[in-house]
Amino acid sequence: MNLILIKQSEIQSTSSTASSQTEEQHQVVLLTSKDERAKHIANHLNKKSGETVSIGIIGGHKGKAIVQHQNGGGIRLEIQADTLFATPDEPEITLILAVPFPMRIKALWPVISSFSAVTRVVIVKGQLSNPEFNATKNLLPEVYTSLIEKGMMQGGRTRQVKVDVCVSDDDTVSKELLDKLGLLCKSDDNNVYDGIARVFLDCGDETTMPTPARDVVIEHCGRIASTASPSAIIAVGPERGWTAEEAALFVNECGFESATLGNSILRVDTAVIASLGVVSAALDECHRERVREEGNDAKRQRMSE
Repeated sequence: MNLILIKQSEIQSTSSTASSQTEEQHQVVLLTSKDERAKHIANHLNKKSGETVSIGIIGGHKGKAIVQHQNGGGIRLEIQADTLFATPDEPEITLILAVPFPMRIKALWPVISSFSAVTRVVIVKGQLSNPEFNATKNLLPEVYTSLIEKGMMQGGRTRQVKVDVCVSDDDTVSKELLDKLGLLCKSDDNNVYDGIARVFLDCGDETTMPTPARDVVIEHCGRIASTASPSAIIAVGPERGWTAEEAALFVNECGFESATLGNSILRVDTAVIASLGVVSAALDECHRERVREEGNDAKRQRMSE
């Protein structure tokens, strides 16, 4: 854990009387001895009473909290209001994933959410997906929510991850489904570039090799307004891959571009992690360049005044 995540509902308001007899308000969080966060603070971080720890409020600010060990092994965290700060705008990634082997998706939840750019995961039913996988409990909120929060703490992020599970009998991969989910490329005057890099992972064949995923992202980043944060959508198929029909749908009808991670044929979990790493790095590169350009523009503006 690189950040102790706190739910807004866990924060309690307390008051104390200072030496000047004025009442001071405090925001505190009480963690029981069985809470994994308390165990991490005490046993891994070795924090003593009076020391501070980095905290983040889910969907909100980051900051510091003072640790106070309680009788029975619990921990009281007193949030330091003057340390709280909002996180800046960051790139965004939506991951479309054809439902994989149940134990793989369970292991992937915290890994996916540790990537700070991932803001949405859409689980779909590919034509070659195993129908038995659709009923796995690992696609239920009561299972994946805690795993996602675990990954968020590892990634040091507070921005939430939205999950859409579309594996019912009516939820086949289609243009209509992507449109309903808001993932379809909206184009005007046959311009397929709307500022979002849509990456359809494809390892190619013996005669053709798609464009490297990084190059697809960099190209699209150059087409968006300088004030917008770069974003991407990545589509990863099931263990048996996407069908030719699904590939044509994504690429020819929905504005995706075939992209590769190299010559290797990867397992689903490996492809997810590798693609998130490559695309995240490319988006971060674009974002840093945009921030530098904005800084240079501001500097030139001041010099001209």
